[in-house]
Amino acid sequence: MIDLGGPPRPWPADLVRRFGAAHDRALERADRWSTPPAQGDPELLERLAESFGVPPERTVVTGGVRQFAGSWAGRTRTALVERPGFADIGTVLAGGAGVSALTWEELPGAARGCPEPATVWVTSPHRNPDGRSLDSAERAVLAELAAEGHQVVVNQVYRWFAPPEEPPDGCWGVTSLAKLCGGGSRLGWATWPVGTAPPPTLRAAGPATTWQRAWAGFLEPSALDSLVRACVEPTLEARRLFTDRLGDLLGWEFTGGGMSLLLSWRGATEERVLAEFAELELAVGPGPAFDAPPGSVRLAFSGVDAQEAVRAADRVARLAARAAGALAPGG
Repeated sequence: MIDLGGPPRPWPADLVRRFGAAHDRALERADRWSTPPAQGDPELLERLAESFGVPPERTVVTGGVRQFAGSWAGRTRTALVERPGFADIGTVLAGGAGVSALTWEELPGAARGCPEPATVWVTSPHRNPDGRSLDSAERAVLAELAAEGHQVVVNQVYRWFAPPEEPPDGCWGVTSLAKLCGGGSRLGWATWPVGTAPPPTLRAAGPATTWQRAWAGFLEPSALDSLVRACVEPTLEARRLFTDRLGDLLGWEFTGGGMSLLLSWRGATEERVLAEFAELELAVGPGPAFDAPPGSVRLAFSGVDAQEAVRAADRVARLAARAAGALAPGG
């Protein structure tokens, strides 16, 4: 079975040892069980500023994007979330707001139709599942919505697969290490716009002091470079080889980028599409998990190497031939 379901790419052994050493050093501190400051441990905030350019005075450490969404829920009575996108975000936000899932094109009109400020949630760059990124016009529209009083959140969890990019003016940025280091890293951060402040539910909600300090001690430039080489570059290469191969075999063209892409089988049920992929020993993600159209699947490339990516493309080409033109790139 070739796993295109998106498992985390394993770390090299030397990086595991380096993290273990950083964790041990954090545990040796006398104040290892102290309560972390409201915005996060100062050592970690300093490291984030050095490594990623985040402003410490406008940054709060979180347990990840989903945890941020849980802390955010209820800040506005209406939340407008992207479609397609990670469906769990809408579920989490629904704990404190009425939620509607809309395409990027529909979001501005829906926000302006609300009688009061709404939360607008999008993911860029390279959102899950279709790899789409905001263009300059879309960024400008989000900045306009923020200026009109709406709470715009840009989830940048796939930032590792694209050049550095600031959120649009007036918008929140939220990210985590999940797509670089694995979902078990449980460390992220959010940056709020100038002139605003984080909600009380978000402050003091970060991970344990020792965990924050372990990451602060680990995320030196050399370790970060090694993570990118070991976990990001092979994923991008696998996706490129897959799309290039299908371009050669079928003439398909793929938009977007990052670690994933979307395929859609017109007129087929989700059960049939998943069964067809499983028959070819390809594990994929079901489209409904990402609010994608019926009959669609998400393919992610963090769990395959270059040879597996090419073999997977060959199998998809055979499936496309059986589908008689109904299977094609989605998004």
